[in-house]
Amino acid sequence: MRIAMIHTPFWARAGGERQILRLAIGLEKLGHEVEIFTNAVNEESYPEFFEKVKINVIPHPLAGKLPSGITPQVAKPKISETTHGDEAKVPGIRKWMSTIVGRQYYTSEVPAMLQLGRKIPKGFDVINNHNFPTEWAALIAKKRLKAPVVWMCNEPPYWFFAPEQRSGLRKINWPLFELLDKVAVDYVDDIMVLSHVSEGYVKKAYNRSSTIVRTGVDVELFQKASGKSLRAKYGLENSFVMLFVGGSRYAHRGDLVRALHTLSKKYEHIRLILDTSREREMLTRLSEELGVSDKILLFNSKTDAELAEVYAACDAFVYPASASPWGLVVTEAMAAGKPVIVSRQVGTSEIIQDNVNGIIIDKATPEEIAKQVEVLVNDPNLGKKLGENAFRYVKETLSWERYAEKVEGVFRRTVSRTKG
Repeated sequence: MRIAMIHTPFWARAGGERQILRLAIGLEKLGHEVEIFTNAVNEESYPEFFEKVKINVIPHPLAGKLPSGITPQVAKPKISETTHGDEAKVPGIRKWMSTIVGRQYYTSEVPAMLQLGRKIPKGFDVINNHNFPTEWAALIAKKRLKAPVVWMCNEPPYWFFAPEQRSGLRKINWPLFELLDKVAVDYVDDIMVLSHVSEGYVKKAYNRSSTIVRTGVDVELFQKASGKSLRAKYGLENSFVMLFVGGSRYAHRGDLVRALHTLSKKYEHIRLILDTSREREMLTRLSEELGVSDKILLFNSKTDAELAEVYAACDAFVYPASASPWGLVVTEAMAAGKPVIVSRQVGTSEIIQDNVNGIIIDKATPEEIAKQVEVLVNDPNLGKKLGENAFRYVKETLSWERYAEKVEGVFRRTVSRTKG
């Protein structure tokens, strides 16, 4: 099959970006011809994968006609790399445009996605779009290419689930975007999701059924890392290390700082590593206010090898989210053989048996997190058992090869049904 994949700009290292790149590589290995279509690529984000797949960059149609702060033209690792002229013009214009058009969807996402849909050439057997709002591009592409669309819906857009944020112009803009989104999804032939949690989101937003296909994880990468040099470098040899990794907007990282504060009243040797690019100023300020800044390490790993060492260096991984459609970082920690703590509302809780290959909590509150971490602190054998069972589960169940094979099966069924 010839497969056209559509993705939002590759700005940084993130779960959705890794997912589509590994899927494309896996489908190529199965004998398919795969091309990815996107608006921009930060070459520094996943150089090890970009060289293995064909990526077509279709710039925003207004690139060069408006300041780059309004219409992102090139994916760069730092916003400060914009030109001096644009820096001078963007703040006032961006504020004005944001006020007028509401988060710039009219000038940014809408024209960018329509441009993608118009520029994908004919000859593909199936269109596979990832991440909102690529379904808007898939609508245009389907009408032109006469090919079925399969959406890997990691999550529907937020306006379906945030009525409390409908204030000001959002009262007008969000219903319009919601209508546009529902029209686009009507043209999607099949929807894939990662969990039953995601399945519920899709049902609520679109009243559509979906197929659950679990994503993969690079078990070999995380199995090889030891973490010893990192623990030695930061003086963690005799510490119990909690870890969170990622930029998920669902994860309340401040709750981990508060949990650490509670634990530090009884245990001097507990430390916390936060490997994230988000909310770093808030986390620093909160840790200082609570008097635990000397017990926290803030990282921002740039490569998979660095990330693997961070996982290997921890004693327990905590995903502090009370809602999340999946949580790739949880499966990565499991691949590293670490005990994981997640709430029941997180998609990855569906692959965890409580006190067998992980720990499930009802709600990810600082108090509940501290309580479960304390259990692991006082029972090292339990942590070891949970980590070993977690590793065994992902090794036997969640390979990228298996993910590609299952997605291939969905594609074949969709193509066969639509042709019929």
